Amino acid sequence: MPARTTPTPGHVFAPSLWIGTMSLLLVVGMDTLGFWNSWNATATEWTSRLGDGMREVPAAILLMMTALIAYAAPLLMLSSPHWWRRLVLWVSLTALTAGWLPVLALACWKLPPSMPLIALFWSGLCSFIYALRHRLPCESAHSPALSGDQDPAAEI
Repeated sequence: MPARTTPTPGHVFAPSLWIGTMSLLLVVGMDTLGFWNSWNATATEWTSRLGDGMREVPAAILLMMTALIAYAAPLLMLSSPHWWRRLVLWVSLTALTAGWLPVLALACWKLPPSMPLIALFWSGLCSFIYALRHRLPCESAHSPALSGDQDPAAEI
């Protein structure tokens, strides 16, 4: 069987929905099994020095934040053309998500960061793989910036 030279047409919304659901089910299932307990304890160990008044972020809020990340990351990544833009989005979202920990600690909230970070990692990885194997609407040939029909000197 010969190798396919052109990727198959891809979509944005349905794969984003499936990738987000798969990521959310993965992290909730692993959390139910207690897989993240040691990672969360290690990540939030430094907040114990801030005092005894640290409050736990409610599980419902943490789940809503994780769901938002799990669904928004693939939607944003699959809506962006070029792999390097997807990589910048993925790294930026990871930095922002990891940045929750010290910001919330300053507000006396203790956030277990494993669920949102792993959901973001998994949904980003799946989005990258999907984007490499499919031609997304944002990368279609009728886009003037991607078709190469224009003279590059005319843009200057």
